Amino acid sequence: MTDTTQLNELTVTRTLDAPRASVYRAWTDPERFAQWWGPVGFSTDPSTVNLDVRVGGAWSATMAAEGIGEFPFTGVYREVVENERLVFTLVDPKDENIAERAARGEAEELTTVTFADRDGGTELTFHQAGQFDDEKAEEVKGGWNSFFDSLGAYLANA
Repeated sequence: MTDTTQLNELTVTRTLDAPRASVYRAWTDPERFAQWWGPVGFSTDPSTVNLDVRVGGAWSATMAAEGIGEFPFTGVYREVVENERLVFTLVDPKDENIAERAARGEAEELTTVTFADRDGGTELTFHQAGQFDDEKAEEVKGGWNSFFDSLGAYLANA
């Protein structure tokens, strides 16, 4: 069995066909965020999205899929550089090991999203560091790829 207390990291890079400012706003404007937050097949009720985009500000959003359920996420912004970089914590309150992880100080995962001009669009680089094993890291990476499929579809129609 893999030791889940070891820090693991993952990175997903995606080039999106939209200006950097538009991609950044999709992450920082609650109405826009609700249009894409979640993997393909999920939706996010705008009333569940709270984004206090400033250092120390809290964020939360709940994605849902019929027949699967609701999945709330919360966190705090650690760094905000407009149109360039967001660093925030991510907590999954429905994590079956959340109490145990919180007791060890490992409930939060640190997420960094950077935005760069690339080939007439935006290169989004998503980096997540947390206490998860290699198998979970691959599952999480697949989930984020689906999130970014949703983001790309939203931006194509915005």
